[in-house]
Amino acid sequence: MDRKITKKKWTGKRQFMLVSSVALLSLVTYSMLSQSKGGSSIEVDPSRLDIAQVTSEQFSEFAPVSGVVLAEDTVFLDLEEGGIVEDIFIESGQKVKKGELILSFSNSTIQKQTIDSEARVLENFDRLRNTKIAITEKKLLLKDKLLDLDYEIKEQKRELNTFISLNKSYEKQVSRIDVESSQDKLDYLIGKRELLLERIERENQLREQQNDQVDKSIMRVKQSLKVLSQISDSLNVRAPIDGFLSSMSAEKGQSFQRGARIGQIDKLGKFVVRADVDQYFISKVSSDLTGAFDFDGSSYDLRVTKIYPEVKNNVFQIDLEFVGDVADGIKRGQSLQIDLNLSKTSVTNVIPKGGFYQHTGGRWLYVIKDNGKRAEKVSIQPGKQNPKSLEVVKGLKQGDWVITSSYEQFNGADEIVFSEALNTIFSG
Repeated sequence: MDRKITKKKWTGKRQFMLVSSVALLSLVTYSMLSQSKGGSSIEVDPSRLDIAQVTSEQFSEFAPVSGVVLAEDTVFLDLEEGGIVEDIFIESGQKVKKGELILSFSNSTIQKQTIDSEARVLENFDRLRNTKIAITEKKLLLKDKLLDLDYEIKEQKRELNTFISLNKSYEKQVSRIDVESSQDKLDYLIGKRELLLERIERENQLREQQNDQVDKSIMRVKQSLKVLSQISDSLNVRAPIDGFLSSMSAEKGQSFQRGARIGQIDKLGKFVVRADVDQYFISKVSSDLTGAFDFDGSSYDLRVTKIYPEVKNNVFQIDLEFVGDVADGIKRGQSLQIDLNLSKTSVTNVIPKGGFYQHTGGRWLYVIKDNGKRAEKVSIQPGKQNPKSLEVVKGLKQGDWVITSSYEQFNGADEIVFSEALNTIFSG
């Protein structure tokens, strides 16, 4: 009797193929899910990481800038006239008093022109002075004529009165004709005096105009003499202020052109710091900002006094003045490293600004979880910053621990698993 044999549907080979297919599908699915999340979990040795805790502390945004110490008041020594250096009386690096002779020049052309011009001016001055003398003499001459004429009129009146008396006498010692003749002469003298008075009046008016013109001309001549004296004296370079002759580039026998700058004088005791600031901060810098720098073991405060908005080579410049005492021993031209405060100090959550910032821009961090066993990628909202710290507005709380070293090795993983738990930090 024949027996029907039933075939098995799941042979060992088929079962193995099914299990292998499921495992492969699971692996592909896990890989796809990991890629869709932007990175998988990665195991890292924590001893190679820098970690820090979120703290609440006094924070202010500041920018490190480089500054140079300058004199607050500086006067440049520019030559009014060129020439050859003849004598040097004060060397660079010495104190000077206002009006003190620093050096002298010789310039034969200027000196000859000055002498010739001075001779012409003096000649013109003598001519004007003689003109004024002549005007005065003419005035005196007219007064003399008036005095003589008054005397003649007085004598003629006396004669006329005498003739009238004699004519009226019994004997009539003087004729009527003599009386009339004497009267005519008196009238003539009186008329002549009136004309002389008119002439004197006109001469006085003319004399006032001439005197005014001559006086103005004399003032111009004196001014010309003063200018000639200044031109001559311009060959002598004198200190315009009390101060420090900080630089002078002149040697005996050296030739300079007109307008050349040969040095400068700095006013003693007052300094200003001129700093270069990155153009990124141009909208944040104002005249009420402060800064500080360390010098010889002490900290000194500065205040912004002037802003130069022109940007050159990606930087703009500002001037800062000292607040309080000026650092002893500080010199013009000295370089300073300044922390320029860009905001007021306030209490906020901050973290150290480590290598992570170059990769995340402060937008996310790895926050340590599960008592130091792993770190999780967390988005944050950064606030103000300075070269040392970053303000955290949202996403972290005080006491959180984060990884602050470079994230380059993590390849954007969502989770970091530590090969050894951070027991040192989280114990207890």
